[in-house]
Formats: sequence, structure tokens, C-alpha cells
Amino acid sequence: MKIAAIILAAGEGKRMGVTDKPKVMVEISGKPMVEHLVDAVEGAKVNDITLVVGFKKETVKQYFKDRTKFVEQTEQLGTGHAVMMAEDSLTGKSDAIITCYGDMPLFKSETIKSLVETFEKEKPTVAMLTVKFDDPGFWAFGRIVRDKNGEISGIVEQKDCNPEQLKIKESNPSFFIFDSKFLWDNLKNLNTENAQGEYYLTDMIKVAKDQGKKIVSVPVSEESEVLGANTPEQLGEIEEILEKR
Repeated sequence: MKIAAIILAAGEGKRMGVTDKPKVMVEISGKPMVEHLVDAVEGAKVNDITLVVGFKKETVKQYFKDRTKFVEQTEQLGTGHAVMMAEDSLTGKSDAIITCYGDMPLFKSETIKSLVETFEKEKPTVAMLTVKFDDPGFWAFGRIVRDKNGEISGIVEQKDCNPEQLKIKESNPSFFIFDSKFLWDNLKNLNTENAQGEYYLTDMIKVAKDQGKKIVSVPVSEESEVLGANTPEQLGEIEEILEKR
């Protein structure tokens, strides 16, 4: 099975006080945070990697050169929109597509490999990583909603959650593998009817459920794997975790 990966790397780093480079190029433990993720994906034997670039894109392109491919997101219209940017270059070239965020550098190759193996063995339409938090509100991740049979039926972003959904501890770290035909056939049907007014990639889970498709999940090995870098404090925390590994 041929698997390609799309890593979203178009954002700015305003909240971190970074203006001279893209957020994902901020260094942690001696290299850009997105390189830790690229290393992990390659460590899971996935070498066809596309970075979705935007803000100061030349910095990313110059650094990675021929190691990855690049597509550009000129407008920041959400995660679903970012993945759409890679459709022309990837359609028909792989059986499945990994999607993940370049500012989450702590995923382990072993965890990614486990998700890939589950996808290859169970042949679902979507496979995804999950994490359970003691305090999900603090992390502000989307909540994973399951039906009465325990099957995943959707993901609701924290800003869109009702009071009952806010209590759900199982959360979405936004690391997916999609059947590529399903992804490209359905991505274009996403809408912006949500609190952010953006195209959410996470809405693809409900699309899959509504079509009766199979969705499987694999838990991360430890909570720290899903830590993202949005503030200088979080950067410091991520660095500490990397130093201990």
C-alpha cells in the first residue's frame, strides 16, 4: 500500500512572538519543530511527504529542498482548505493520505507505524489517533463523539461543543490516515458553518460516518505526544520532553 503524508505548515507564529519565520520553523532541540515531525513520519517508512506552506514559504522550501514536496496555501481558510491545496499534486499517486499539523513535533515513529499497520490490516476509510485527557477543557482539542455502539461518529471542536460534549475526555490530536479516493471525492463538499467560519478537516469524520464508512482509532502512547507549540512556555515544555527521550 502506498501512503503519502501532508503536513500543514502554513501558519504564522504571532502568539509565540515570532515574525521573521513560519511558526513551524521555530527551533526546538536544535532543529525546526516541523523537522521532528518529518523525522517521525519518515521513521514510520512514509517518505512521500508534502508540506503545505504559506507565511514566509521560502524559508521552509530552502530548508527542506528535495526532502519533501511543497504546495502553497495563499489564504488561511482552515485545515480542510489546507489539505485541498495538495489535491492536484497527489491525486492518483497513493492509496492513502496521512494528514497532520507541523506544530505538533512530539508524535513518535512507533505510534505512527501502529496507525499505519492498523490502516493496512483493517482497511477502513479513516484511521485516527486519539488521546484521553483528565482536563480536556485545558487542552481545547476537539472532542471525539461515539455512538451507542462505541463507534466514532464525529469530532466537535471545543468552540462548537454543547455542555454535554465539553465533558468528553477522549479528544482529537488531528492525526489521520484517509483512504485517498474518499478524501479527494469528499473534501470539496466541506462547508464553513462553524464558530471559526473555516473549512474543518475534522468534519470529514462525520462525512465518513454518514456514508456508512469504517472509522478506526489508535490511542497515542502517552499524553505528551499530542502537545502542540503555541506559546513560548509550551515550546519550553516540548524541549524538556524531547531532551528526556
